Amino acid sequence: MLPAAASAAGTPALPGPLAALAPLLEQYGYPALALFVLLDNCGIPAPGQTVLVLAAVFAGTGHLEFAAVVAIAFAAAVLGNTLGHLIGATGGRAFVHRWGRYVLLTPERTARAEVFFERHGGQVVTVARFVDGLRQTSGIIAGTTGMPWPRFQVFNVLGAALWVGVWSAVGYLAGSHVGTVWRTAVRYQLWLLLALGVLAVLLTARHLLRGPRGRARLRPAARPVSLETITWEARMAEVGTRRGPRSEEAHRAPANRTVVLAVLGATAVALGAQAVGGTSARLVLLLVFVPALLAGLGTLAQTVGAAIWVTGVIIVSSVYFPPESINGRALTLATVVGASVVAVLLCARRVRRERELHRMRQSAVALQRQLLRPLPALTPDVLLHGRYRPIEEDAMVGGDLYDIADTPYGTRIVIGDVQGKGLPAIGTGFAVLGAFREAAFREPALTDVALALEAAVTRHNAYAAQSGEAERFVTATVFCLDRTAAVQAVNCGHLAPYLLADGAAEAVPLAPGVPLGLADLAGEVRTVQWFDLPADGTLVLLTDGVTEAQDGTGAFYPVEQRLRALGDRTPDRLPEAVDEDVLRYSRGRRRDDLTVLALRRNPVARPAGPASRGVSGNP
Repeated sequence: MLPAAASAAGTPALPGPLAALAPLLEQYGYPALALFVLLDNCGIPAPGQTVLVLAAVFAGTGHLEFAAVVAIAFAAAVLGNTLGHLIGATGGRAFVHRWGRYVLLTPERTARAEVFFERHGGQVVTVARFVDGLRQTSGIIAGTTGMPWPRFQVFNVLGAALWVGVWSAVGYLAGSHVGTVWRTAVRYQLWLLLALGVLAVLLTARHLLRGPRGRARLRPAARPVSLETITWEARMAEVGTRRGPRSEEAHRAPANRTVVLAVLGATAVALGAQAVGGTSARLVLLLVFVPALLAGLGTLAQTVGAAIWVTGVIIVSSVYFPPESINGRALTLATVVGASVVAVLLCARRVRRERELHRMRQSAVALQRQLLRPLPALTPDVLLHGRYRPIEEDAMVGGDLYDIADTPYGTRIVIGDVQGKGLPAIGTGFAVLGAFREAAFREPALTDVALALEAAVTRHNAYAAQSGEAERFVTATVFCLDRTAAVQAVNCGHLAPYLLADGAAEAVPLAPGVPLGLADLAGEVRTVQWFDLPADGTLVLLTDGVTEAQDGTGAFYPVEQRLRALGDRTPDRLPEAVDEDVLRYSRGRRRDDLTVLALRRNPVARPAGPASRGVSGNP
């Protein structure tokens, strides 16, 4: 509480929100300052900055100790952002993984945010204190993106010192003239917002009205639609087909009823806050964010309807709670109309792009089926289940590869991992898959299949060198299974498979071999290795997206231990269970593509001998 003399006299005339919060600060003093600053810096939109300025004004008039105000606000700001970082580090990734898609926070954007924070996180944490919205969320974002705690604390302390120093100095020096300073700042702020709104409308209209050719001339190098984007759209379409209408709804706009209820609810909250705050609060202006939000989530009709509704509500509110001047009314109307127009234009652009991507999906699905074999796959020898997840959600195909073919010589399977990422890695993987689909049917010996894959990688590297691209190698293992108990394998530098049988899980001891593309340099001869796969056993094939997953301490994923714990899963459930377990172990961090294949023998017997075997699979 303030001293008794403080409430008696000497309090300057306070404008706007400062007057509304003054009784609270007069009654509770320093605890109120600490609470509001703490909440404002840990993710809760409390008026911490306003309370800080008000406390500094009181200190300038002798009602509070200026040193105490600065010390308490600084400590609360540091603690608040620290709590935000803790929230983001402990639950941010899980929250984004589960709910991020509903607010357009895709894994791709999350990955970009991580890279951005890795490079510029310190500057963001420091400057974010002075930006409403970022001040409340910067700590949470830093924790979610994995910004190291010591580095975060350095910039957290620096940002808190600058923020508290600037605003406490403003309030303290303003003193009894705070009303004049406040009105001047608000007046210029409104004109600045109007100028920014007009500029945004003009730039958006210019961008949309010039057409595709004009926009192409403005860009120095147009970014083509990548294979990752096309194949991701194909994956989304195919997943929706497999899972039914419920999966499709996650990518649709919200229902009209939901939008109406949400808009009405936001309007009721804003008007209620406006009535409590009075004329000077102008809290109803926050409704301009409603059409802005719908621009990214809803349909064009929903955005237009919300923009018209919000504009009408703000106009009516201005009649009952009029600004201090006619210029203020005109400025309010112009700002609201400008923001609504921008939201509608952005929504129209988004809808148009979504339609363009939708037209790509049919061809993209065909492309996806040429690259990776749909699972599960059944042959007379084996039943193969699997889970494939690229490191980037907007790319359905990454560096991992797999295929299965029912040939006259048995069921042949390949699993591999191309060095590197991106389109060049995809091209190398496609060369390996194409060679496998030919050689698996043509070559009687499994070593000759591996040699055909080796030749394909060598030829692809020769073409890559001619175009100035880097040469790549591929780690892979080729398997062959028939009705006998033994499994043939030619390992070309890939991870050893794991055998699950009788509640145990152990790695199959295969000699590693040399990766595809490096055999000529090493002078190694490819050899066949043999091991047994019992009828009730499950053979698990992995890529390094599993084995190289790390927890918070840097420890790698203990494959054998985790597979034993998941040994009670059926083969159709095991790949998904491993994927989810890896995600939990690494706390949502993924460093590489992940492929898990679970292979079990087909209990239905088949005739022996190549001549009596049917041929099917990927020609």
